[in-house]
Amino acid sequence: MNKPGVILITTLLVILIMSVISTQISKTFMLSMQREMYMDFSNTSYQLLLSAEAQAIKKIQQEMKMYSAKLKSQDPLLKNGMYYPIGTRTLQISVKDAGNCFNLNSLFTPKQGKYEVNKSQKEWLERLLRLKEVDEINIQSLLDQLIDWVDKDNQPRNYGAENYFYTGPGSSIKQFTSKRLLAHLSEIKSLPIIDQFDFYALTEGICVLPYSNRQNININTLNVSNVLLLASFFAENNLEFVESEILDFPEEGYDNIDSFIKKFPEANKYPRQVLGTNSRIFQLKSQLHDENIIAELETLVILDISNQSKVLNRNFNL
Repeated sequence: MNKPGVILITTLLVILIMSVISTQISKTFMLSMQREMYMDFSNTSYQLLLSAEAQAIKKIQQEMKMYSAKLKSQDPLLKNGMYYPIGTRTLQISVKDAGNCFNLNSLFTPKQGKYEVNKSQKEWLERLLRLKEVDEINIQSLLDQLIDWVDKDNQPRNYGAENYFYTGPGSSIKQFTSKRLLAHLSEIKSLPIIDQFDFYALTEGICVLPYSNRQNININTLNVSNVLLLASFFAENNLEFVESEILDFPEEGYDNIDSFIKKFPEANKYPRQVLGTNSRIFQLKSQLHDENIIAELETLVILDISNQSKVLNRNFNL
């Protein structure tokens, strides 16, 4: 090969190598820029969503003075979202009643440094699980393991599990039982019996109010998704009847629970104190839209009897 040919080939190889290096540098630079923009949006959106959350909670507190006696699904607080334009971005907030579910923490009553099992709540949960067609052994296993997870002692119940199991070779989590009220619904995935269930089917209609044993059902915001919850409360096996009563709610709602519970045979046997006509537990869903990116903040908030708010949980997603 002559010398000019060698020089030409060498030059082309150098150009090719430099081109590849330049392309890689450009890709790295673009990825770095995208990552920086993503982090910037993440930080900015979180602060904006927190600010929107505070405004939404303030609005809930103001409007609940109007709805202190009765809150219905069709009332503007629950039906109409809040929208705020922020430059080219749009921030929207929806509010829903978060109390119409069985709170697993309601199984427990704190007393003298211990947790006693609330019998009426336990029986309600058993009825709910039977309506979900869970067999009796699995019902008792779930309840015993849940109680052992929360209670203060280390003595396992008949179908329960205590520290010896969770720290032993049969458990993958390798931790002690919590000995406190539940913080999140996913916490029950630590129970060995959960492997026997479809988790999402099991927990439909079931919730956890973090570290709170409060249980309140607003009869004015019930819908057909609450059929099993309501049927199990009244020990009513006729689900079509329960659904018809939910669909037949008066447009103006119920002013008191008496006119509602009298529709169910032997309703007075059950703990009516968990039923009410208004709501004190809400879930806020705040979304910030920016072109193809959506930042979302879900907030669980509870109002006490004096209308003071407390945020129980936040989940931020991007």
